[in-house]
Amino acid sequence: MLAGLLEIGSQAPLEIREERLASSPAACRLVYVSDIHLRKGRTSQIISQIRAAVSRCDPHAILLGGDLVDHFSELERLHSLVIQLSNYGPVLAIGGNHDSQVGTSLVSAAIERGGGTWIHQTCVDLQYGSRVISVCGPETIQQPAGDVRVLCAHNPRIWKTSRHAGYDLVLAGHLHGCQFVAFEYRDRLFPGAVFYPYNYLSHQAGKTRLVVSRGVSDLVPIRWRCPREVVLCYV
Repeated sequence: MLAGLLEIGSQAPLEIREERLASSPAACRLVYVSDIHLRKGRTSQIISQIRAAVSRCDPHAILLGGDLVDHFSELERLHSLVIQLSNYGPVLAIGGNHDSQVGTSLVSAAIERGGGTWIHQTCVDLQYGSRVISVCGPETIQQPAGDVRVLCAHNPRIWKTSRHAGYDLVLAGHLHGCQFVAFEYRDRLFPGAVFYPYNYLSHQAGKTRLVVSRGVSDLVPIRWRCPREVVLCYV
């Protein structure tokens, strides 16, 4: 009866949630992976789950959305993960609050040594056919200039300002869906949205869509009606 509702631990495979901004079968596929929280005792399992999910997505690029490591001892494993993910496409990464605690310079160095690109304060243009996909970090001062403009962020409160900044897609995580979900109302997950107003799954405002991932891993690994996930975006 509780199967599929309650998850204790991190044994279940990651779900792949699809968000379609483009309906064409030839659309660019971006997979957003947030809140990995690599830490002793569970890093190997989490890395295996991420690799399996990303492989199934067959992405054109992988976006790592912050809170990548919880302890500096896992930096080498993060470096190794980026090397592995680079087999599927370019890896672009930003930091979250947990990465700041470990040391942003250490985390960004691990990403770059693995062949990824740290975009927290900049934008990167990805060529996809005749189109340019601009992917920007949360602290960029550049104006995205691509045919499709994506903001790769961590904390969804950035939506307050970014929805007016010319982006087509704003990606965030951080909230983990608040881990316990009773119901969804007007795009938001409750009861978490009572305390965190940006506890959305997906929300459209004009031409800009906000997508908030429920994340890969938790400090306290227990969830109710809130599956761990990566988000596959068609743009």
